[in-house]
Amino acid sequence: MPVTGSWGATETGPAVTTAHFGYPDARCIGAPLPGTEVKLVPAEDAYEIRAKGPMVTPGYFARPDLTAEAFDDQGFYRSGDAVGLADPGNANAGLVFRGRIAEDFKLATGTFVRVGAVRTALLSCAPVLSDVVIAGEGRAYVAALAWLNPAEARKLLGGEPPPQGELIVHETLHKVLVQALAGYNPTVGSAARIERLLVMARPADLDTGEITDKGYINQRTVLARRSPLVEMLYADPAPAAAVLAGPAA
Repeated sequence: MPVTGSWGATETGPAVTTAHFGYPDARCIGAPLPGTEVKLVPAEDAYEIRAKGPMVTPGYFARPDLTAEAFDDQGFYRSGDAVGLADPGNANAGLVFRGRIAEDFKLATGTFVRVGAVRTALLSCAPVLSDVVIAGEGRAYVAALAWLNPAEARKLLGGEPPPQGELIVHETLHKVLVQALAGYNPTVGSAARIERLLVMARPADLDTGEITDKGYINQRTVLARRSPLVEMLYADPAPAAAVLAGPAA
């Protein structure tokens, strides 16, 4: 079954780009559709993608303030999404999605962390996790709060481990995640290396804004509402429940 990648937003009705060609990177969102205009605005090591065309909303009903904020001086809709060139030497290879600019942050060292890319890479190497939020703004290293994938946990552990307060702690699960980090961390730099990880027992809560109305995890809200767990990630000494990465090579 052919599968393609595309990009758009509620405000763009919805599609702006699509991949009408083969591609090796699952993050590929293709190239602009006919009739659309895309502008790439430098944002650290990526670009913010902005759009103009007949598919873009003229604005927000009865909210001229939001409308003014949503468009730049050339009339392009500010998406807040980061993209990169799939092949810097060939624009025809399309764009790859790099996450939400609003979620990205800097470590205490000034190193910029691309949250979307780190999250995707971590989930790819640890299928036993269903989703993660990435912590580390103003800190010395990157860490993560994660949720368990129930189906994978049942296959791996023979059932879902019972919660211990706010966390899930299980010896076999711990070993699997240590191995996942051991395979992942040597392949990335300090801005993507996960030093510590905690598995949360309580699912993300739609009513408190931890899940957006579009159905994805609100990174900053989860970190704010679960700040005690974030502090555990950076406690010295590390708590026994934390999955710790080995020393950097």
